[in-house]
Amino acid sequence: MSEEVEKDIYMLRRHQEQMEDIYAQVEIIEGLIKEYETTADTLIEIQKFENGRDALMPVGGNVFLYASIKETKKVVAKVGGKVFMEKNVNRAIDFVNKRIEELKKNEEALVKTARDIKEKMDAITKRLKDKNVQVS
Repeated sequence: MSEEVEKDIYMLRRHQEQMEDIYAQVEIIEGLIKEYETTADTLIEIQKFENGRDALMPVGGNVFLYASIKETKKVVAKVGGKVFMEKNVNRAIDFVNKRIEELKKNEEALVKTARDIKEKMDAITKRLKDKNVQVS
């Protein structure tokens, strides 16, 4: 096998690994987007509640506590690191929607990168097929 063919096969494998990494990142981003969308929907619904409304509060691992919502006009949002800020619900919804927009932009950038890598893979695959090298 020629050095050029070996290099192409190596590059094809590397690009495949990159694609797998990108798709794993996209899956994580999509999960975060869904979580933020659920948060925005919940905040919209909370605005309709009266103070003192009973609710189930998630504590993780699909376990919930019975809780009473004492304040429906303000929430506390983590804005970075260990920094939390009290926000009115509308500002919190805006905050969440901006985060969704950022995540979608990141996802679009990853998808574009994946398309670019796919084009490179297609070119390498064509070169290898032209040299009668079987590629799966």
